[in-house]
Amino acid sequence: MNSKKLLASLALCLLPLGSFTANASEDQPLSPLGVGIHLGFNLGGALPPTVPKPVDKVMHFNLGAAPNIGIDFSYRLSRTSPFSLATGIEYEGKGFYATVRAKDMPIRYQSSDFTEQRYSGLQSVDMSNRYLTIPLGLTFDMPRGGFRFYVGGYYSHALRRKFIAKLDGDGEIDGRPYQPGVILSFSLGEFIVRNDVGVRFGADYKIDSKWAVTGRVNVGLPKLFESSFQVMPYSLRNVFLNLGLSYRINR
Repeated sequence: MNSKKLLASLALCLLPLGSFTANASEDQPLSPLGVGIHLGFNLGGALPPTVPKPVDKVMHFNLGAAPNIGIDFSYRLSRTSPFSLATGIEYEGKGFYATVRAKDMPIRYQSSDFTEQRYSGLQSVDMSNRYLTIPLGLTFDMPRGGFRFYVGGYYSHALRRKFIAKLDGDGEIDGRPYQPGVILSFSLGEFIVRNDVGVRFGADYKIDSKWAVTGRVNVGLPKLFESSFQVMPYSLRNVFLNLGLSYRINR
């Protein structure tokens, strides 16, 4: 099942859940347990700490707009406390596309035995991964102003791993013409780590008692690729901004 069909199925399942719980909560006192749903998108990429020296120029960078949908749970520490524990489960995508002009960039993925060579020319990468994510954090509701702040972390398990690197054959390998007139493509998704953990922080702005605009920054801690697969002369980590809307069902 592709991601669009899965998102549509999840949305159809969540709608009756929201209606049922909202109607039930009208006749019940407020509960310390909060239930909600959210829908948004991720912007970002697998980024190095700084622009690597072999990157002569970034020609193109597309942040992507991968979906993020999930169910949220929160538990208020007391009925008067501004603090709550927050968790849930999410289905999300993380992807980006970039093209750079490289100069003497050490690469290893271009050969079957991963022999290091130096490439000069245009290099592009296309990443499109899908994850099942469990966040865990602490929220603080401002007494005035409608803001709710979040700090915590997440665990993600990759359901789909796709990372395509392409080299322009008109470039040079070790100072010699590579393969003029050809674009060479290399699939590296199988070398992406299956499990990702990271830190998450952000804020919500409560439109009313049910709806809120949400923003989260997610920064992965492990390197994107397995440590045994040194394909590039720099490390990459997932860095993404999530923007969306949330709906609190029972309060």
